[in-house]
Amino acid sequence: MSQIANINNPWRRILLGEQASFRGVMFHVESGGRTSGRRSVVHEYPKRNDPYAEDMGRAARRWQFSGYLIYRPSNPNYEYTSQRKQLYEALENDDVAKLVHPVFAPGGMQALCERFTMTESREKGGYTQFEMQFVEAGMVTNSAGTGPNTKAKVEKSATDAENTGKDLIPEDAED
Repeated sequence: MSQIANINNPWRRILLGEQASFRGVMFHVESGGRTSGRRSVVHEYPKRNDPYAEDMGRAARRWQFSGYLIYRPSNPNYEYTSQRKQLYEALENDDVAKLVHPVFAPGGMQALCERFTMTESREKGGYTQFEMQFVEAGMVTNSAGTGPNTKAKVEKSATDAENTGKDLIPEDAED
């Protein structure tokens, strides 16, 4: 009799082909999902039955994973308690990092962990479950400090205008 693990299934090959991780700290995935869509503003007017929906661009992509770590004494490279500590420290760390998931982020992508929950119970000793939520990092386009220095431009324009005005006034017109 064959085992389900022996069935040739492309989906299973993809799922088991790459280890899920965040900041290089691996975890097993029980389930996962992805959320996105469009940002919009809906304009509704008095005495008008039809609204107007304005498309404001794509919403940030978000992922949620139910992952776990499990005690495996047969694997000397996997020490459960230190792995658990490394994962929650990686999830709490500042800034974006590489998120790898074989289905939702194959090869990895830059993401930020928005929140996570770590759960352990007496009944499931040696098993820690993590509920994790990530958002895509995206690119900085015009944040504070990277845009034009408008104060300096205004001051330069004012100085230039003042100097131009002085040049146009004759020197003997000091009365």
